[in-house]
Amino acid sequence: MPIQESELIDTVKRVLADVTHDDAVLEMDLDTQLREDLGIDSMTSLTFLMALEDAVDGFFVDATTLEAEHFQTIGSIYEYVRTQLSTAKIA
Repeated sequence: MPIQESELIDTVKRVLADVTHDDAVLEMDLDTQLREDLGIDSMTSLTFLMALEDAVDGFFVDATTLEAEHFQTIGSIYEYVRTQLSTAKIA
């Protein structure tokens, strides 16, 4: 059964909260800036992606499709994960 949108958003936020050790992330909206608002750096981004792979069934990071624009906001990383899941189902 495919993951629901709200469940995927909650999972992205939960994993981000775990990686940043900041439960306030759970209450943030999709426009929250990862770098500016949360201080996410490149190492934290990698840790976050690996944790997302573990947390979301069927999600794998594709280095050929991952762009800096995917790490702008909580919403943009959600969209990247959603797109990767959709692509995996088609393949």
